[in-house]
Amino acid sequence: MRDQTTHPVAAFWRTLTLAARNLTRNRRRTGITLLGLLLGVAASLVLQAFVAGIFSLLGGIVVQGRTGAIQVHRVGHLQADQDALRFTLPLDAAFMARLAKFPGVKAVTPRLSFEATIGNGSQSTLALVTAIDPATEDAVCPARYANLIGRPIAKGEVAMAVLGLKLADGLRAKNDDDLQLLASGVSGQPNLLDVKLIGKVPAATEIDARRMVITTLAQAQALVQMPGRVTEFAIALQRDDQADEVRDALQAELGHDYQVVSWLDLLPQVRSMRLLLRSVLKVVVGVLLLLLVAAVANTMLMSVLERTREIGTMLALGMKREAIGRLLLAEASVLGALGTLLGMGVGLFIVHLLYTHGVTFRPPGADVPATMHPDVDMVSVAITVAIAFVGTVLAGVGPAKRAAKLSPAECLRAV
Repeated sequence: MRDQTTHPVAAFWRTLTLAARNLTRNRRRTGITLLGLLLGVAASLVLQAFVAGIFSLLGGIVVQGRTGAIQVHRVGHLQADQDALRFTLPLDAAFMARLAKFPGVKAVTPRLSFEATIGNGSQSTLALVTAIDPATEDAVCPARYANLIGRPIAKGEVAMAVLGLKLADGLRAKNDDDLQLLASGVSGQPNLLDVKLIGKVPAATEIDARRMVITTLAQAQALVQMPGRVTEFAIALQRDDQADEVRDALQAELGHDYQVVSWLDLLPQVRSMRLLLRSVLKVVVGVLLLLLVAAVANTMLMSVLERTREIGTMLALGMKREAIGRLLLAEASVLGALGTLLGMGVGLFIVHLLYTHGVTFRPPGADVPATMHPDVDMVSVAITVAIAFVGTVLAGVGPAKRAAKLSPAECLRAV
């Protein structure tokens, strides 16, 4: 039977044990290096969690409170300015059912959006009207009435309106006050509609706070003289992170007469900001991990210099150069594994606390504070830990080669 002491697994285990013991020789230096690895990996995970939390919050505000994940328009509507109402779609129940049955779609609602003037009899201002179907809107945008002061528009109600908080305050309008909506249809003839204010919504953006008017679809169609017409169908998805995939598939299904856009297409500045922040995050995390690798390389090099006579003695006693290199590489591996695992544990613990309690702040232009819940996915965790660990191992390759190339005679003469 083969001698157990020569078994590769036993030899590997002895090398790791000896490497761990060697790291305890200079506990202060090892502790500082471990602390650096811990802080670096933990900071990388927390930074990634904050960026993901910001976009999750923004996506929730926009998707669940304003646009829906996807919108279907007639081709030309989004590119039109003054003549946007010339590019409308029929309010077709069969078409809505077709959209609702598409894979990945959760709910569908029709809308009519246009510009109008709203006033109280003595003053008026520009408004962006979103006319909704109260029976189906909540399934697509459940957070549309978040923090509502008053009550939402109920199914079957007419001549009711909900305004952005700053818009209502600017008009000095209180709930149950009568207001007037003035808008022009496709013919260009202006029409006036009396509406009752029943609610005020603290908005998350400045333009919504000062311009948003929500009213019912039927009365808006009458106001702009477009019965049975809508400007878009808003869609909620079973998974919001699949918006681009479902958009492309739905566009291929509907053909060139329709324009299917995701919420990021409607807000290209958000998409650009997300790409920019992700790029900056990669650079910051990369530089941080690079500094940690340099610190590990310095630690291992100092260890080799301090143990020159010891290495020479081992070589003189017959220890192979490859074994010396493996021992130094094992020390870097143990240091990297311990530091990255501790950093991962601390980082995930901090992210868990932040996610559980949330981070509350007031976005620029918002009427109310928003609560962000930083989170990080396991793929990002695995990539960060793998890069940190592999980097520390590679940092030990240079010192290990240096040690393996030392001459026993020169080592024994070293002071």
